[in-house]
Amino acid sequence: MRRYRLDTALVLALICATAGADEHRGRINYMLHCQGCHLPDGTGIEDRIPQLKNFVGLYLHDEDGRAYVINVSGVATAPLPDDQLSELINWMLVNFSAKELPEPFRPYTASEVSELRKQQERDPEARRTRILDRLRENRPDLEIPDEPAEYAPD
Repeated sequence: MRRYRLDTALVLALICATAGADEHRGRINYMLHCQGCHLPDGTGIEDRIPQLKNFVGLYLHDEDGRAYVINVSGVATAPLPDDQLSELINWMLVNFSAKELPEPFRPYTASEVSELRKQQERDPEARRTRILDRLRENRPDLEIPDEPAEYAPD
């Protein structure tokens, strides 16, 4: 009887742990695949690694900017399935750049990520500049800070 209770308790613990995994998987995948360069708080490294904090959500005010977030090589080539990558990006946007997101925020889906990953960016600096210049021109209500002109390659 005692062994039966132990096995049941173990199974219930595993079920509970598995059920909660999806809620935290985006954060965990950020920790495993992104924070080494972008740092735990998303601040990046000045003149080398782009800042996510209080910035990355601005890209979603432009359809090309929305695609760009997924097209950059560090994202497009991340060793994650599309559903987990969409969770990671959505987690990152909400936790590092919620104030900059458009209203309403439209989270990335796995199918959208799947399509966008196929279009990996070849000149991210030029495209980033075009997107941010267009946002500055078309959306003067957004406060778009200056970014360093160049970053080290991914």
